[in-house]
Amino acid sequence: MPFPEALQRGMENAAETAGFELITCDSKLNAADALNCARQFRTQNVDGLVTFQADVAAAANICAEGPQVPVIAIDIEQQPCQTAFVGAANEYAGVIVGNELGRYFKENFDCQHDAWVSLESLAVGVVNDLRMDGMRKGFEAVCGPVNNERIIDTGAGGQADTAQRQMMDTLTALPGAKRVIVVGINEDVITGALAAARSQGRSDDLYLGVQNFDPGNCQIWTAPHFIATSAYFPEKYAELIVPNLIKAIKGDTIPEQILVPHEVLTKDNMMEYYPETSCG
Repeated sequence: MPFPEALQRGMENAAETAGFELITCDSKLNAADALNCARQFRTQNVDGLVTFQADVAAAANICAEGPQVPVIAIDIEQQPCQTAFVGAANEYAGVIVGNELGRYFKENFDCQHDAWVSLESLAVGVVNDLRMDGMRKGFEAVCGPVNNERIIDTGAGGQADTAQRQMMDTLTALPGAKRVIVVGINEDVITGALAAARSQGRSDDLYLGVQNFDPGNCQIWTAPHFIATSAYFPEKYAELIVPNLIKAIKGDTIPEQILVPHEVLTKDNMMEYYPETSCG
């Protein structure tokens, strides 16, 4: 998955620069594996913990079994043990994409659309609600209420294969729809939606609002109707995580919420932020 891979590379670079030992455990989007990771870290006597764990309901057990050290939660709340949350300003990240979708549809179609398909991840709790409601609010601020809304749960963390299966059924249930707005909690679910549309010869029917930007994911950025995404810059998360975690380990107080400065990216400006992409 591009997002955690970019975040991991940033952490590895930070470890090399700052001279600390980085121990990594892959939870594979599975709460049981995440619990085992927490137990492993406890036996390794780590000084601080960074956790990116997608199942909010499992957080309490993972906190109890993990090391009793300062904890930074990435993008998904990890109560009751998190010292600080580092991640998206979720509602804002949604609103700026929704606004761009609304502006596009107002200018091109007088806001007319056949359906609003929201690819969500209910397991991540309030993160999902803020981000997905934000996209809806942003659109509705320009165009009024969304039409024919379909909410689809794509599993813990938002998974491409689940999104693809669900989107196949959704498109089948919308046989004449030519303007289907698809918004996703992350890139992976949009990738799944595009795969479903391609299998039915309906790529032109999807108008995309995305979260995050992986400069190598050209299938999204070159799709017929990619409209906008909210960039998260996961490769830079370490710049927020590392200095604050070190402060917390030393006993200093750190902010409870450390939020990412988002930017809305479109086909017109994405090269300004990611000149290395070959998708332009």
